Amino acid sequence: MTEDHQRLVSDRTAVFGLTREQLWPIAEEIAGEAVRSLDIAVAHRVEGHYGYSAEKLIPTISYVTRSGRRGEETVFVKCFHKPEQGESRHYHRLTAVGAPIPRWYGAATTRDGREAIFLEYLLPVVDLVGMLGSADQFRQFLSVTAQFNAVSPPPEYAAALPHRDFGRELAEVHLVLDRIWAHAGSGELGDDLHSLCSGRADGLGALHDMVARLAQPLAEMEIGFLHNDLYPDSVAWRRDTGELLVVDLESVGLGPRYYDVARWLGAPDEVQPHLSARTLLAEHYLSEYRGWSGRETDTRQFLEEAGLLWLAGTLTMLFFFLNRSLDGRMDWTDDREEGRSQSQTELHTQLIALLRAAERPA
Repeated sequence: MTEDHQRLVSDRTAVFGLTREQLWPIAEEIAGEAVRSLDIAVAHRVEGHYGYSAEKLIPTISYVTRSGRRGEETVFVKCFHKPEQGESRHYHRLTAVGAPIPRWYGAATTRDGREAIFLEYLLPVVDLVGMLGSADQFRQFLSVTAQFNAVSPPPEYAAALPHRDFGRELAEVHLVLDRIWAHAGSGELGDDLHSLCSGRADGLGALHDMVARLAQPLAEMEIGFLHNDLYPDSVAWRRDTGELLVVDLESVGLGPRYYDVARWLGAPDEVQPHLSARTLLAEHYLSEYRGWSGRETDTRQFLEEAGLLWLAGTLTMLFFFLNRSLDGRMDWTDDREEGRSQSQTELHTQLIALLRAAERPA
């Protein structure tokens, strides 16, 4: 090992302790040619929703190529908390098929075995409520969701993707519902949930019945490509063009093809208010989906499927809001009481909507 190479291997940087040698291929991918030297500075602060799965940094990599060209690029680096987590295979495969995702510059592994991925630095959606409250931005969100859902993953990659098994997930919801009623009845979830659930054995029974009825129609839905966690903080703007792109790919997989959009177009109006008529929004999404995939869907069928998928998605996430209602561990606040209060409010809203759906004639 030469002295220069030895220095590169031992010269750990502020980017999660990665060495300059590990950053060299990242710099060359950015530059598009061989690099003679590079420097790293971390001058930007991570904005917006921080997320649960990873640490994040925004370093600037300055370089000089072997041809003498100087350049620099500010990039977004995401380093997962656990060694088994990662996204590089998704970015690698989905870049090749033109998915609406940021540029991927490569990945490196930290000393403790965690994956760090290097991506194009996008402009985050900091005002999540603002995106949902803007008719134009919400339609852009629906458009990029449709484009992402229309992706046809390569067969080898698709074979390795997880398949959403709602039958198994819904079977586990029965226990969660019983836990909610027990905790609410004891007053651990606040006054509103205590009032809602106390003495509502009929409501609990109706929810159990609805869960049992959902598995079959979900199993019959056409399968498609899913993000599985597509919120406004899972998209961001390309800085030079304003194009909206999808990020946070660690949960991608296969499942009922309208699951991602059902959270927004399948939810009741009291849960997800809409600035335009739901039918018009559905037609916009389907037009975009048809344009990217070539596949047709009847609007009425779409709305029926979206409604069932909203029910399934909400039911299978009850465990999360129950746990957060008890422990208050939310990533957007260190105040446990605030976390508990907000989670209890969300759980109360969801249960009211679910009970209304469960008590409607089948």
